[in-house]
Amino acid sequence: MPRCVTRLETETLVSRRMIVLLDDAGDYGLAGDDWLSVTPNCVVAISAGATDHYARVSVEIWDGVPPLLDGWESGKAGRVRLDSGYLEIQPTDTHVLRIGPPGHYELRAYSAGRARIAAATPRAGIEELRGVESFLFQFWAADRA
Repeated sequence: MPRCVTRLETETLVSRRMIVLLDDAGDYGLAGDDWLSVTPNCVVAISAGATDHYARVSVEIWDGVPPLLDGWESGKAGRVRLDSGYLEIQPTDTHVLRIGPPGHYELRAYSAGRARIAAATPRAGIEELRGVESFLFQFWAADRA
């Protein structure tokens, strides 16, 4: 039975509609036109909000394929190459999280509050928008998929 070995819960600023999980050795990149973009060394979640706001962000590292979750508005999956294995949540978070050794990782991402944040922006202020939107990122080694 797979288990979550590390979980980070934080709040970060969504700036220019993005939350970026960037590998220590990587560069920022975008691919596709969905709310989740996965490129080598970079995972980008695109917010449904029209203005900057603070969102809840959780990152989990699993020792195998995690069970699918219900209760989220949207879920997406991808595979990401991490050259260092360390991810930093940008733009404002100071957390650096060790995902594992360099290599390929499977990713499942969930979002919630997208409809509410889209309806509330751009009219509401940044404090009124705090925590309306949330994201969960789950990683596990690709060879364990």
